[in-house]
Amino acid sequence: MGMSESDTSRLTRAATWRVWLAEHDLESCSELCAWLAEDARNAAAWQRVQEDWALFADQANSPEVLELRSEALADAREVGRGRWARSKRFAIVNRLGIAAGILIVACGALLVWMKQPDIYTTRAGERRVVTLADGSQVALDSRSEVSVRFSAQARELTLTQGQARFDVAHDIERPFSVTADGHKVIAMGTSFNVDLFGPSLLVTLIEGRVVVASTPSSVELTRAGPALAQITLDPGEQIVFSPKAPPSVAHVNPGQAIAWENGEVVSENESLTTVVARINRYARDAVVIGDMPTGELHISGVFHTGDVDGFVNTIVEYLPVRAERQSDGTTLLTRR
Repeated sequence: MGMSESDTSRLTRAATWRVWLAEHDLESCSELCAWLAEDARNAAAWQRVQEDWALFADQANSPEVLELRSEALADAREVGRGRWARSKRFAIVNRLGIAAGILIVACGALLVWMKQPDIYTTRAGERRVVTLADGSQVALDSRSEVSVRFSAQARELTLTQGQARFDVAHDIERPFSVTADGHKVIAMGTSFNVDLFGPSLLVTLIEGRVVVASTPSSVELTRAGPALAQITLDPGEQIVFSPKAPPSVAHVNPGQAIAWENGEVVSENESLTTVVARINRYARDAVVIGDMPTGELHISGVFHTGDVDGFVNTIVEYLPVRAERQSDGTTLLTRR
């Protein structure tokens, strides 16, 4: 339903009051109180403007908000000088309505700005650490992307590709969550690693406490007790979601899960297919497995991210594998 002229006028008047009170560092005044008492619709308009104005307070230190608020207040001050010098009675005039309109537009611009998440990405071979507005830190692995959206009620992040470690600043009033591949990790003052590895999702708790909420299709959680739609992880536990098997929880070495922060890929009797996929996260020219028997070979070791030649030399030395450099720069591994 559209807003009537009367509703628009009330909202404009309420917005003008809000600008003037802020400029004069006042919470209220007798004339405003009298106007609010005249009609319940006046109070409703005032409440709506107050809610928008509160958004400025929530983000008061951001450059975007400071600029928007400064422009609105500057216009209100210019208009207000003439108006309050002439009379103590409140009257809506065209220029004062413009000031209120600027406030409303500024609030709307802020709402649009707040809806846009911050996006952080890394290229092949790049790692970076981002400190968020609340003091939390996100360490991004190679070829990773995370979006961040903060509000007064929640801290919501989405890992869209790659891998990241999250060190969460405690804030009981604003839950911190990371969504990846349709699953949500909810944390409070916690450190955990989220890895979108091929078609699988791995969540490893380093310290603290997290709750992992699965999608409806992933309720058959392999753990003692009945099937659950969500589970709480203890430090050192890792949950794995895979399209080929029910979700499972196991105890792991957290240091191995975050070895990538030190530029390492740690393998403990893993298939060559899995290890090559991890190495390729950091490689500009990929390693390709040419046949199934080669991919099914297992290996343990610590490999340096980005050192594809060193990795290939180790594989050739310890496994029955031959390596051939292809014209496109890739390295083909086949069984010998």
